[in-house]
Amino acid sequence: MRSLLALLPLVLLACSGDDNQPSAAADAGSDAEETSADTFEAGPGTSCTSARDTAVAPVDKVSTSVVKIISDEAGVKTLFIDATAGGSSSAKSNPWVYLKLSTGTRVDLTDKQAFDSPDWDLAFKRPVIHTNSGDAGPGGGGARFLAGKAFDAVTVADVTSLKVETWFDAECQPFLDAIGSIKTTFDSWYTYEASTSKVMPKAGTFAVRGATGDLYKLEIQTYYGTDTGGTTGASGNYVIKYAYLGKLPK
Repeated sequence: MRSLLALLPLVLLACSGDDNQPSAAADAGSDAEETSADTFEAGPGTSCTSARDTAVAPVDKVSTSVVKIISDEAGVKTLFIDATAGGSSSAKSNPWVYLKLSTGTRVDLTDKQAFDSPDWDLAFKRPVIHTNSGDAGPGGGGARFLAGKAFDAVTVADVTSLKVETWFDAECQPFLDAIGSIKTTFDSWYTYEASTSKVMPKAGTFAVRGATGDLYKLEIQTYYGTDTGGTTGASGNYVIKYAYLGKLPK
């Protein structure tokens, strides 16, 4: 049983400037607990509630950021997601954007409500992304990065296990990356190009399990997107594409 220990305030990457270099960890969410991809179990959420509140600093308002379906063809959705959170200097006072993958729409929840809600699958804020699982929420979600695997080539057979959000150890101490941010299942989804001061997605595809057990493949195309699918937007504007892979047994 995790004890509820007081934590010093953490500076999350979501609340810092994008000019900071990201974690050098090679494997996304390397401290996360693993779960078999062919079994589904929703969890009770975290037992480290006080530690999570200190670390994440939930905002008591609902995001009004734009989530737009750019295209929906042959089972593949392409979305624009404004996760700018008011810019890097204002991110701490702005909420996460919660996404439901089955519909490609924003879920209107405060951060506190999201901790207890099974109605969302992914959360976005600046360059940080997490699933509805483990320490992040009560869902049965999870993710795994399939490095170098092209989106079109990914099938359900490629997904043998997933990682759930494991932000704290048994003592409720946080797992941190190289710059002091909590590690998520999407940790190190990008590289930082010093020459351009830009965040660039790594080559590969994420396998993502939604909160209720649906399995998807997902590719992050850009962090500088526009609502028409371009790549000339401000930082924090994602363009992603994803497709449904199958329903996992409960």
